[in-house]
Amino acid sequence: MKKIFIALTVAAASLMFVGCESRLDIPRKGVIDMSTFYQTDADAESALVAAYYTAGRFLSNTMWTTAGWNDCPFLSMWEYASDEIFVAGSDKTDGQSGNEIQAFRADYNNSLIAGTYECYYMIIKAANDVIDHFAEAADTQVKKRCVAEARILRAQAQLLLALAWGTPPIVESNLAGDAKPENAASQDAVLQWVADECDKAIPDLTSKTSVDDKKGAVKVTKEFAYALKGKALISKHDYAGAKTALKEVIDSKLYKLVPGDQMASLNHNSGRASTEAVFELNFQFFDGMNAYGRTQPNFRWLWSWRSDHMNSPTGDGSELVVGGWGWVNPSQKFVNKILEYDGMDSYRRKAWIKSYDEVLYDMPYTSDKDGVDKKTDKTRGVMDSGLYGHVGYFMWKRLFRQEDRVMADGNVANWNLTLMRYAEVLLLYAECCAQTNDDGSGLAALKLVNERAGSKTPVTVCDMKTVKSEKFLEGWLDGTRFQDLIRWGDAATELADNGKYYPTFYDAMSKKGEAEHRGYIDESDADWCAKLYNVGFKTGKSELFPFPFNEMQLNPNLVQNPGY
Repeated sequence: MKKIFIALTVAAASLMFVGCESRLDIPRKGVIDMSTFYQTDADAESALVAAYYTAGRFLSNTMWTTAGWNDCPFLSMWEYASDEIFVAGSDKTDGQSGNEIQAFRADYNNSLIAGTYECYYMIIKAANDVIDHFAEAADTQVKKRCVAEARILRAQAQLLLALAWGTPPIVESNLAGDAKPENAASQDAVLQWVADECDKAIPDLTSKTSVDDKKGAVKVTKEFAYALKGKALISKHDYAGAKTALKEVIDSKLYKLVPGDQMASLNHNSGRASTEAVFELNFQFFDGMNAYGRTQPNFRWLWSWRSDHMNSPTGDGSELVVGGWGWVNPSQKFVNKILEYDGMDSYRRKAWIKSYDEVLYDMPYTSDKDGVDKKTDKTRGVMDSGLYGHVGYFMWKRLFRQEDRVMADGNVANWNLTLMRYAEVLLLYAECCAQTNDDGSGLAALKLVNERAGSKTPVTVCDMKTVKSEKFLEGWLDGTRFQDLIRWGDAATELADNGKYYPTFYDAMSKKGEAEHRGYIDESDADWCAKLYNVGFKTGKSELFPFPFNEMQLNPNLVQNPGY
């Protein structure tokens, strides 16, 4: 330990301690001397744990100082830019940072965009702490593995930066505080860098020990590196390279989709580290953790039902946790697609969304014990305030449920954040096959996803139309829809109407005084956003997010994306 000496500034006092300096030569407690820390295997493991912690924290939470603790940087910005949800809230005055993104009216002052950008670079910084200190001196297999895992954590963050901002600076080592890095040469250059980093890491990474290995699902493995490489290469339309990488994951036979009747457990406590988790960030609650020392502090509420506008199903056995803010509701486009393609009785529909009738009549209410007529019961259903940005179907896939709740705290969400599922690997692989030539393995991959979903539309061919349908439905709320539409060249068409339609869902019993429950959609003010702003996807601009204002101010070498 370094020794800390206390300097006394009063001359007279210093004379009193002449000859007693040794009493002030006191090692400081609880502080690591960084000049001697990065040496042993244990030091490498400790630094890697810090990198995992940082990845978990900053993929789950936006920067408090920049954007508050509301959103999830791995999901929110991406989802808000998609056509598969309404960014809603209490009413049209709520959730403006998300609405700006969804309507493609955000500028470089958007707090969520700025917070997400900062979070990704915080992850890179923590990974570089491992790589900078151990890469050249990795004289043991433990150190080599730690460097390799850190490379992949860094590559994951750099991939997200590339997909969002196109040409973000590639930061291969930690920079001085006054450094002003330039944009990368091109988006493809960043994507290829990510793929190359995966190649560097793969020889020193380990694999899961079996399909059921839960520990292997919550750490960086060879297979996650191959999956990440595949995603980077498919994003630059290198289908042959992506196909080869993704096939490594499939051929490992270390992953399988959970059964259809267990799909609802995905993204929840009961589905942690499942057989289809290629990589999850593992969150654990510990007694004594204070309310804001935890992960996901507000995200769980943000994406849950707007419960102050509902008489919620809170009877015995209810899975609902009351207190949600209702920012994320299924879009009409998504509802129409899943009902038409999968059908009401499919596993996937039941696991992803619930109808208003299911909420009213299939979920438990306290009044059920009195034997009330559910159709006329005024203690259940949507209140007269209605549900804004809603078409009568309720998000279930990522709803904060009782099973996710750590009761010692009452609020903490004790679930893992899944960065890659096997279903995504299969669909990316099928896309590569559809874009090149399919030897039958692409169709087999599509069938695995389709049949697990219990879809009423069987898959018979591996073509892009089928791939797009399956990816839209399977990848709902996984943060990939915007990325997919950009890669496919479909964004200008599919996102043209973003921001033009925000209906409100009412119950005729509470709103009109009817005798029985009847949900209906009110479109009278649905076009409010389009009346005020120039909304919808804008070709040549909306493909990328703007570099944040504060980054542009601090770094004059950073060139802003077109249109901003």
